[in-house]
Amino acid sequence: MQSRFRSAGRLFKLHPVAILVAALFAGMAVGRADPLSTASSSSDASSSASQSMPAVTVSSTYALSPYDVIDVSVYNEEDLHTRAKLGSDGTALLPLIGSVSLGGKTVAEANELIQKRYADGFVKDPHVLVTVLEYRKSTFSILGEVVRPGIYEIPEGTQVSIVDAILLAGGFTHIADENGVRVKRMVKGKPAVFKVRAKDMADRPDVVPFEIKPGDVIKVNESLF
Repeated sequence: MQSRFRSAGRLFKLHPVAILVAALFAGMAVGRADPLSTASSSSDASSSASQSMPAVTVSSTYALSPYDVIDVSVYNEEDLHTRAKLGSDGTALLPLIGSVSLGGKTVAEANELIQKRYADGFVKDPHVLVTVLEYRKSTFSILGEVVRPGIYEIPEGTQVSIVDAILLAGGFTHIADENGVRVKRMVKGKPAVFKVRAKDMADRPDVVPFEIKPGDVIKVNESLF
Protein backbone atom coordinates (compact mmCIF):
# COMPACT_ATOMS: atom_id res chain seq x y z
CA MET A 1 0.00 0.00 0.00
CA GLN A 2 2.82 2.42 0.88
CA SER A 3 4.59 1.68 -2.42
CA ARG A 4 1.40 2.63 -4.26
CA PHE A 5 1.22 5.97 -2.49
CA ARG A 6 4.90 6.61 -3.21
CA SER A 7 4.39 5.80 -6.91
CA ALA A 8 1.39 8.10 -7.07
CA GLY A 9 3.38 10.85 -5.39
CA ARG A 10 6.05 10.76 -8.09
CA LEU A 11 3.39 11.46 -10.74
CA PHE A 12 2.70 14.84 -9.16
CA LYS A 13 6.35 15.94 -9.22
CA LEU A 14 6.05 17.47 -12.69
CA HIS A 15 8.47 19.98 -14.13
CA PRO A 16 7.09 23.57 -13.96
CA VAL A 17 7.25 23.92 -17.77
CA ALA A 18 5.20 20.75 -18.21
CA ILE A 19 2.57 22.16 -15.84
CA LEU A 20 2.40 25.41 -17.84
CA VAL A 21 1.96 23.53 -21.15
CA ALA A 22 -0.78 21.37 -19.66
CA ALA A 23 -2.60 24.47 -18.42
CA LEU A 24 -2.44 26.10 -21.89
CA PHE A 25 -3.93 23.01 -23.55
CA ALA A 26 -6.68 22.88 -20.93
CA GLY A 27 -7.54 26.53 -21.60
CA MET A 28 -7.74 25.90 -25.34
CA ALA A 29 -10.05 22.94 -24.76
CA VAL A 30 -12.37 25.04 -22.60
CA GLY A 31 -12.42 27.82 -25.21
CA ARG A 32 -13.43 25.38 -27.91
CA ALA A 33 -16.17 23.98 -25.70
CA ASP A 34 -17.75 27.37 -24.91
CA PRO A 35 -19.68 27.78 -28.22
CA LEU A 36 -21.37 24.47 -27.50
CA SER A 37 -22.49 25.46 -24.01
CA THR A 38 -25.49 27.41 -25.36
CA ALA A 39 -26.59 24.50 -27.52
CA SER A 40 -26.07 22.14 -24.61
CA SER A 41 -28.17 24.33 -22.32
CA SER A 42 -30.86 24.54 -24.98
CA SER A 43 -30.82 20.76 -25.34
CA ASP A 44 -31.04 20.32 -21.57
CA ALA A 45 -33.96 22.74 -21.38
CA SER A 46 -35.73 20.92 -24.18
CA SER A 47 -35.12 17.60 -22.45
CA SER A 48 -36.39 19.02 -19.16
CA ALA A 49 -39.50 20.36 -20.85
CA SER A 50 -40.23 17.02 -22.46
CA GLN A 51 -39.81 15.24 -19.13
CA SER A 52 -42.27 17.61 -17.49
CA MET A 53 -45.01 16.70 -19.96
CA PRO A 54 -47.67 14.51 -18.31
CA ALA A 55 -47.56 10.86 -19.23
CA VAL A 56 -50.71 9.56 -20.88
CA THR A 57 -49.65 5.96 -21.37
CA VAL A 58 -51.49 3.68 -18.94
CA SER A 59 -51.64 -0.09 -18.95
CA SER A 60 -55.05 -1.11 -20.27
CA THR A 61 -54.98 -4.14 -17.94
CA TYR A 62 -54.64 -2.11 -14.71
CA ALA A 63 -57.68 -2.75 -12.50
CA LEU A 64 -59.14 0.41 -11.03
CA SER A 65 -59.47 0.54 -7.24
CA PRO A 66 -61.37 2.73 -4.77
CA TYR A 67 -59.69 6.13 -4.28
CA ASP A 68 -57.82 5.98 -7.61
CA VAL A 69 -57.95 9.36 -9.38
CA ILE A 70 -58.74 9.25 -13.09
CA ASP A 71 -58.91 11.71 -15.97
CA VAL A 72 -61.77 11.16 -18.41
CA SER A 73 -61.84 12.96 -21.75
CA VAL A 74 -64.25 12.68 -24.65
CA TYR A 75 -62.88 13.68 -28.04
CA ASN A 76 -64.25 17.06 -29.23
CA GLU A 77 -66.35 17.40 -26.05
CA GLU A 78 -64.40 19.74 -23.77
CA ASP A 79 -67.36 20.19 -21.42
CA LEU A 80 -67.20 16.50 -20.57
CA HIS A 81 -63.50 16.49 -19.70
CA THR A 82 -63.23 15.77 -15.97
CA ARG A 83 -60.99 14.54 -13.18
CA ALA A 84 -62.71 12.12 -10.83
CA LYS A 85 -61.81 10.18 -7.71
CA LEU A 86 -63.31 6.75 -7.24
CA GLY A 87 -65.26 6.44 -4.02
CA SER A 88 -64.98 3.66 -1.44
CA ASP A 89 -67.54 1.68 -3.46
CA GLY A 90 -65.51 2.06 -6.66
CA THR A 91 -67.88 4.51 -8.36
CA ALA A 92 -66.99 7.78 -10.11
CA LEU A 93 -69.26 10.75 -10.80
CA LEU A 94 -69.04 11.90 -14.44
CA PRO A 95 -70.75 14.76 -16.32
CA LEU A 96 -74.17 13.97 -17.85
CA ILE A 97 -74.09 10.23 -17.08
CA GLY A 98 -73.71 10.52 -13.31
CA SER A 99 -72.39 7.67 -11.15
CA VAL A 100 -70.48 4.92 -12.95
CA SER A 101 -69.19 1.78 -11.20
CA LEU A 102 -65.56 1.35 -12.24
CA GLY A 103 -63.95 -0.43 -9.28
CA GLY A 104 -62.42 -3.75 -10.31
CA LYS A 105 -62.64 -2.93 -14.00
CA THR A 106 -59.53 -2.58 -16.12
CA VAL A 107 -58.76 0.73 -17.81
CA ALA A 108 -59.84 -0.80 -21.13
CA GLU A 109 -63.15 -1.96 -19.62
CA ALA A 110 -63.70 1.46 -18.04
CA ASN A 111 -63.15 3.11 -21.45
CA GLU A 112 -65.69 0.81 -23.04
CA LEU A 113 -68.29 1.25 -20.29
CA ILE A 114 -68.07 5.06 -20.23
CA GLN A 115 -68.17 5.17 -24.01
CA LYS A 116 -71.37 3.11 -24.03
CA ARG A 117 -72.95 5.31 -21.37
CA TYR A 118 -72.21 8.48 -23.35
CA ALA A 119 -73.39 6.88 -26.58
CA ASP A 120 -76.74 6.10 -24.95
CA GLY A 121 -78.47 9.34 -25.98
CA PHE A 122 -75.80 11.85 -24.91
CA VAL A 123 -72.95 11.95 -27.45
CA LYS A 124 -72.93 10.73 -31.04
CA ASP A 125 -70.06 8.27 -31.65
CA PRO A 126 -68.04 9.21 -28.53
CA HIS A 127 -64.32 8.46 -28.24
CA VAL A 128 -63.28 8.17 -24.60
CA LEU A 129 -59.83 8.16 -23.02
CA VAL A 130 -59.40 7.16 -19.36
CA THR A 131 -56.05 7.95 -17.75
CA VAL A 132 -55.06 7.04 -14.20
CA LEU A 133 -53.57 10.11 -12.52
CA GLU A 134 -53.07 8.77 -8.99
CA TYR A 135 -52.92 5.20 -7.80
CA ARG A 136 -54.18 4.22 -4.39
CA LYS A 137 -51.59 2.42 -2.30
CA SER A 138 -52.43 -1.26 -1.99
CA THR A 139 -53.18 -1.76 1.70
CA PHE A 140 -55.22 -4.01 3.95
CA SER A 141 -56.40 -3.61 7.54
CA ILE A 142 -56.17 -6.20 10.29
CA LEU A 143 -57.75 -5.93 13.71
CA GLY A 144 -58.74 -8.10 16.62
CA GLU A 145 -56.61 -10.79 18.22
CA VAL A 146 -53.24 -10.13 16.60
CA VAL A 147 -50.14 -8.68 18.22
CA ARG A 148 -49.98 -5.51 16.08
CA PRO A 149 -53.37 -4.52 14.63
CA GLY A 150 -53.18 -1.84 11.96
CA ILE A 151 -52.93 -1.01 8.27
CA TYR A 152 -50.30 -2.78 6.18
CA GLU A 153 -49.11 -2.20 2.62
CA ILE A 154 -49.03 -4.91 -0.01
CA PRO A 155 -45.68 -4.58 -1.82
CA GLU A 156 -46.11 -3.89 -5.54
CA GLY A 157 -45.98 -7.02 -7.67
CA THR A 158 -46.40 -9.42 -4.74
CA GLN A 159 -49.18 -11.56 -3.33
CA VAL A 160 -50.05 -11.67 0.35
CA SER A 161 -51.93 -14.64 1.78
CA ILE A 162 -53.95 -14.58 4.98
CA VAL A 163 -51.05 -16.33 6.72
CA ASP A 164 -48.61 -13.67 5.48
CA ALA A 165 -50.97 -10.91 6.67
CA ILE A 166 -51.19 -12.37 10.18
CA LEU A 167 -47.41 -12.76 10.36
CA LEU A 168 -46.98 -9.11 9.31
CA ALA A 169 -49.23 -8.21 12.25
CA GLY A 170 -47.01 -10.16 14.67
CA GLY A 171 -49.07 -13.36 14.73
CA PHE A 172 -52.10 -14.40 16.73
CA THR A 173 -52.59 -13.61 20.39
CA HIS A 174 -53.01 -16.59 22.73
CA ILE A 175 -56.80 -16.15 22.77
CA ALA A 176 -57.32 -15.87 18.99
CA ASP A 177 -59.73 -18.08 17.06
CA GLU A 178 -57.15 -19.10 14.46
CA ASN A 179 -59.67 -20.87 12.22
CA GLY A 180 -62.37 -18.23 12.60
CA VAL A 181 -60.80 -15.32 10.73
CA ARG A 182 -63.18 -13.06 8.83
CA VAL A 183 -62.21 -11.08 5.72
CA LYS A 184 -64.47 -8.30 4.49
CA ARG A 185 -64.05 -6.96 0.94
CA MET A 186 -65.96 -5.16 -1.76
CA VAL A 187 -67.10 -7.46 -4.57
CA LYS A 188 -68.68 -5.72 -7.58
CA GLY A 189 -69.50 -2.72 -5.42
CA LYS A 190 -71.10 -4.75 -2.60
CA PRO A 191 -69.56 -5.87 0.73
CA ALA A 192 -68.86 -9.57 1.15
CA VAL A 193 -67.50 -11.46 4.17
CA PHE A 194 -65.35 -14.60 3.92
CA LYS A 195 -64.66 -17.00 6.78
CA VAL A 196 -61.06 -18.19 6.53
CA ARG A 197 -59.44 -21.14 8.32
CA ALA A 198 -56.03 -19.52 8.64
CA LYS A 199 -54.54 -22.17 10.95
CA ASP A 200 -55.41 -24.97 8.51
CA MET A 201 -53.83 -22.99 5.69
CA ALA A 202 -50.62 -22.66 7.69
CA ASP A 203 -50.51 -26.30 8.83
CA ARG A 204 -51.97 -28.27 5.91
CA PRO A 205 -50.43 -28.16 2.41
CA ASP A 206 -53.68 -29.39 0.84
CA VAL A 207 -55.58 -26.24 1.87
CA VAL A 208 -55.49 -23.54 -0.82
CA PRO A 209 -54.13 -20.21 0.52
CA PHE A 210 -56.55 -17.30 0.75
CA GLU A 211 -55.12 -14.27 -1.06
CA ILE A 212 -55.56 -10.82 0.45
CA LYS A 213 -56.77 -8.05 -1.88
CA PRO A 214 -56.22 -4.29 -1.57
CA GLY A 215 -58.86 -2.79 0.71
CA ASP A 216 -59.55 -6.01 2.61
CA VAL A 217 -60.43 -5.75 6.30
CA ILE A 218 -59.31 -8.77 8.34
CA LYS A 219 -60.92 -9.45 11.71
CA VAL A 220 -59.42 -12.06 14.05
CA ASN A 221 -62.01 -12.95 16.66
CA GLU A 222 -61.47 -14.19 20.18
CA SER A 223 -61.75 -17.93 20.69
CA LEU A 224 -64.76 -19.10 22.68
CA PHE A 225 -62.76 -21.92 24.31
